Amino acid sequence: MKGQSPIGVSETDRQLTDAIGAAGAKVFALVDHCGFVDRLHERGILDNMLGAAEKGTSGAIVVFGDAGMGKSALLDRTASSTDLPVVRISGVETERSFGFAALHRLLLPCFHHVKRLPAPQRTALESAFGLIDRGPPDRFLVSLAALTLLSIESSSQGGLLCIVDDAQWIDTESLQALAFVARRLQLEGIALLFGLRAVSEIPPDLAGIPTLEITGLPNDAAAELLRIVAERPVPEDVAERIVNETQGCPLALWELGRALTESRLNRLDAADKPTPISSRLNDHFSAQIS
Repeated sequence: MKGQSPIGVSETDRQLTDAIGAAGAKVFALVDHCGFVDRLHERGILDNMLGAAEKGTSGAIVVFGDAGMGKSALLDRTASSTDLPVVRISGVETERSFGFAALHRLLLPCFHHVKRLPAPQRTALESAFGLIDRGPPDRFLVSLAALTLLSIESSSQGGLLCIVDDAQWIDTESLQALAFVARRLQLEGIALLFGLRAVSEIPPDLAGIPTLEITGLPNDAAAELLRIVAERPVPEDVAERIVNETQGCPLALWELGRALTESRLNRLDAADKPTPISSRLNDHFSAQIS
């Protein structure tokens, strides 16, 4: 059965935000030649976590924000800026009803260490993954086995970066197990990052894990991104209006910047030609899911 949409989100809205999230990485691909636009604070936090993991100190964080804000782009940059081995998965909505499906995908690269697990942990994990038939697995032992297995992998590799993106689509059993791991990391040399599409509230399953909210870009950085994408000078009043109406959302700025380029607009008259930001974005992504 297909996983349900988050409470309060219609099926159409869910499909739209999925399309927006899938397109989000395009924003920063277009500005790669001049580096990441702003996000200095967020990059600093993630870089410090990577540096600590490289020295043997573990950490975990939930990177969350609305669709189009650049969460996945930040996670991409984090993965590409470290020498640590990377194990990464993204939540798949159609597997949300399958218990331990996401955990199975995350642990596959290090499952060759399974024989090194204590017997109770190995039995629980193999039962959870359908390798043996021992009845419903003990969730505590499954979670403990995940922690042990990742610790063994980190020890053998000199550290480990684990990324779980689109965590809103992770099955409950896997999310609880990974949160269990995150809350118990100490000196394994593991950095565990969750990417979560959420506007305000963090799921209770992720309680107790530090968070990093990704919001709109500051005005100066947003205007810079708009001009880079437009590939032409943008009048200051036009840029200010677009930045204000998009609230600094990088993906919205990307879409509007392309519109300025395509139509060769010299100016937008605030009284006669309102910027159709919401309708343009909705039309663009509705076309992708139709």
